[in-house]
Amino acid sequence: MTTESQPTVAPKAVGPSIHVKRARTLLYAGLAGGVAATVVCLGYFGFAYGARGLTSVLVGAGMVLFFYTAGQVVMVMFADAGARTLLGVSMSSYTARIVALGLVLLSYSNSRENWPSLVPMAVFISTIAVVAGWLVVEVFAFSRLRIGVYDTEYVSPPEASGAQ
Repeated sequence: MTTESQPTVAPKAVGPSIHVKRARTLLYAGLAGGVAATVVCLGYFGFAYGARGLTSVLVGAGMVLFFYTAGQVVMVMFADAGARTLLGVSMSSYTARIVALGLVLLSYSNSRENWPSLVPMAVFISTIAVVAGWLVVEVFAFSRLRIGVYDTEYVSPPEASGAQ
């Protein structure tokens, strides 16, 4: 008979971690809100301006949906990383997305005459609406996530028995 015990190894988790699931939930919720706002803007500006309105909404909404989706996909990919790694990756992703967006806007600014079919007001309003739609639904989804609290529940001290 031996006194050595066999080390117990926890079973390997199957599927994505809870962090990845939460990040995906936020991605899908935000995307749903952004697409819903896009559909509303397409209906309104398509009715008001026809094909020019539809094109304008698609440009504005497309930029926003690309910006947020790319950022959330990076968050999903690195959801299990440490805090410092996640900070570096998210800041790098943000910087790259801002540069890309800036280049698109600079290109449009320098060759505005080549884009006469865009309605600036439709681009502006659809951009704001899609951002708002994304964030509202994402915040709603976040409020429904089950995130454990690290503090223990308060337990009052026992009452003294045998008063003097």
